[in-house]
Amino acid sequence: MAAAHRREADRPRAKLRTAPDYAVVAVCGVLVAACMVLTTSAMPAEVQMPPEEAAPASQPEPQAQQADVAEGEVIGSYQAISQSTNADRAENLRLAAGAIDGVVIQPGETFSFNDHVGDVEQDSRYRAAPVIVGGETVEGAGGGICQVSTALYIAALKADLEIVERHPHSIASDYAPVGLDATLVYGTMDLRIKNASEDPMRIKAMAVGQTVEVSIIGQPLETGTTIDATSKVVDQYVDDDGDLHYVAESYRVYYLDGVVQYRDLMHTDTYFIPQPSTVVLSEGSVDPSK
Repeated sequence: MAAAHRREADRPRAKLRTAPDYAVVAVCGVLVAACMVLTTSAMPAEVQMPPEEAAPASQPEPQAQQADVAEGEVIGSYQAISQSTNADRAENLRLAAGAIDGVVIQPGETFSFNDHVGDVEQDSRYRAAPVIVGGETVEGAGGGICQVSTALYIAALKADLEIVERHPHSIASDYAPVGLDATLVYGTMDLRIKNASEDPMRIKAMAVGQTVEVSIIGQPLETGTTIDATSKVVDQYVDDDGDLHYVAESYRVYYLDGVVQYRDLMHTDTYFIPQPSTVVLSEGSVDPSK
């Protein structure tokens, strides 16, 4: 009888009624038949067929991902290494690098570091670690993430991205040449870079321990063209309180077949150098071969 029920399931739902002393005959096949006599004493007056099972709703085929993925090669990169051994700081680096990793900057679009990383003081994942406030080093939420923004800033310079907004620290950092750092204060100071090219660019970022590496992936520059980020100390002075300050200039330098074509002055910044200082002050080209 199972076969008969399967056939009924293919029909519209219906109610079967029985009359006294009637026999209900179910045909199970063309060549094989089985009869069963049903009486009113053996069956209820009304039999409700089980509801027809609705066919599962067809799921729409997943649409092709529309996310734009920039294809190309590394056109700008920088590896920032700090001498710190603070484990909480290392965790902050990992979180911030992960927040910007894989972000695609479309042609004409401006990328904001703060928009992607968020307010670290309101994010419980970020830990307290040393930060620079008012020329002093104190403990603060998200300490160290400026190492990630600095690596992105230098990579962006070398990838010929437009620098819309960038701010220096008040104290020189140990993970970048003086004049090539980029500090952050959520809601006040941001790192913003614009893709003024005709092709999308993708950010690749990773942090392991106290080392951060950021690359910009995109279409290659014109044949023979390379770009470097450089800096130099142009002045130094001691203020009335006896504190030492350095004045640094930073440049974006364009090369054609290894020969300097021109250099753009990006910023002139002044840094307080605490004495004694644990910062290893460096200057010059990011690429030691140039």
